[in-house]
Amino acid sequence: MLDRLSLRTRMVMITATAVVLIVAAGGVLLVTSVRGGLIDTADQLGEAQAEQIALLAQHGTLPAQLSTAKEVEVAAQVLRNGEVVSATGNATVPGFFGVPPQRPGADYVVEVAMLPHTEGGPFRVTALGTMTPQGPATVAVAVDVEAIHSAVAAFVREGLVALVLLTLAVAAVSWLVIGRTLAPVDAISRRAGQITGRRLDQRVPEPRTHDEIRRLARTINDMLARLEQSARRQERFVADAAHELRTPLATLRLRLETALDRPHPAADRELLPDLLGETLRLGSLVEELLLLARSDAGRLAPQVEPVDLDEVVTSVVASTQDRKVTVREAEIQPVQVLGEPALLEQVVRNLVENAARHARNQVDVSLTVDAATAVITVDDDGPGIPGDARTEVFERFVRLDDARDRDQGGVGLGLAIVDEIVKLHSGSVQVTESPAAGARLRVRLPAG
Repeated sequence: MLDRLSLRTRMVMITATAVVLIVAAGGVLLVTSVRGGLIDTADQLGEAQAEQIALLAQHGTLPAQLSTAKEVEVAAQVLRNGEVVSATGNATVPGFFGVPPQRPGADYVVEVAMLPHTEGGPFRVTALGTMTPQGPATVAVAVDVEAIHSAVAAFVREGLVALVLLTLAVAAVSWLVIGRTLAPVDAISRRAGQITGRRLDQRVPEPRTHDEIRRLARTINDMLARLEQSARRQERFVADAAHELRTPLATLRLRLETALDRPHPAADRELLPDLLGETLRLGSLVEELLLLARSDAGRLAPQVEPVDLDEVVTSVVASTQDRKVTVREAEIQPVQVLGEPALLEQVVRNLVENAARHARNQVDVSLTVDAATAVITVDDDGPGIPGDARTEVFERFVRLDDARDRDQGGVGLGLAIVDEIVKLHSGSVQVTESPAAGARLRVRLPAG
């Protein structure tokens, strides 16, 4: 449960809990000490009064009725051989205090909750043994400690209120202080969340303080600098390699096409088309890598202009009718979007070619308008795409198991390119199931 709370909240809770425990422990010690001191004082008062009465008993001058000290002593009694020798007016009954007889010089203190016919309580009863001319006797004196208990209870109540207020104050101050302390961490987190593979030139803010947070920010920035350098080297490598491959591939394609127009032995006539097909496939791969390299480098900014998307779809469908499957227009509605014609044509072509590559017999292409959104839908009757792979197919070089045959074509970049271009045009692409139980790829683009 606690691990779901923010660091700031956990630190405030820990601080407040520590304050509560420390103050509560100190309060318990203080209350115990104060209460013990007050009880000791009451016992001393009771013992002093008992000694005075015992002194009178020793000299045989003990009156028949004892008087009580104001606001302190409640009752007193002198017992000898189980009989009351002298007592206050409210303690004339033998066994009034319920304390055992004490031998001369011995004392005994006990706390009782109440005494017969006496208001208040609890009481501290002191029993003191003494020697009288008639024999040993026990002097018992009761002191009311209700005021002490009431004062301690009031102190505890006020202390609890003060503890709650103190805890709230500490929590509030801790929240502010910890918030200010962790503010640089929040700033670092927000900036780090904005940094992507295309924005590696960004850096997290470094606080002015010379502490662990500044060292953390500096370490992250150093790591980002290394990642940026590595990404730039990789982008340059891909772009340079693709550029270098363009010329020999173009030359190889031209020679193979020229060679096909000349008479060759039967073996060569069977080999040359395969070589030309592989050359075209490699050339397509180079172009796709170049496009992705431009996208990674942030240089794939489209030249925005109005594009008749229905004409693009119709053109792509017409140019793919020579395949083994039937590619047809299901419904084409006229709609214009803003974007780069070449990139939008590549989106439609990649979708159609991907569907035709996996379809059994038929591919249906439709273009509709939903509110202010152009919707391109491509359905096939192939094996479909499993639910757990419908996000994975837009990653680079990802091919499903039934698409790994080289004869099927493709290297797993077509849908990745679709995703890149569609996002560049503020659109979205998703995979669902087609009515023919195959795959349905749907692209949504804002209409112009």
